Amino acid sequence: MEVIASDAAKAFIAEHGGRAWVWIDPHVGFGAISYLYLIGSVEPPGASRATKRMRSAKLLHRFTSYEADGFEVLCSFGKYGVPRELHLTLARVPKKHLKAFWNGAVFVGDDLRPADDR
Repeated sequence: MEVIASDAAKAFIAEHGGRAWVWIDPHVGFGAISYLYLIGSVEPPGASRATKRMRSAKLLHRFTSYEADGFEVLCSFGKYGVPRELHLTLARVPKKHLKAFWNGAVFVGDDLRPADDR
């Protein structure tokens, strides 16, 4: 897995101890369609008020460590395997936090068509 992080994300991770956690957060939509998002954080699930409120923070996670460009990423992808690329960016609203993307996409899974096929 290649970790691609923006300079702002790298600086944010470094400011918070040099570790990032990424895990799957499932959502059920209309008609029982499920969406799987990735959550990126500089703390483990359930460690703060922001991550405690997520249903996924209460689930069992088995994290695997990956070395990235100057920091460590701990990932829990469950049965979905590992993406080719894990993108990390820094969002600033409502406050600074990490955003994680599976092969550059918002949703988890390899069933998405590449951008140039759309």
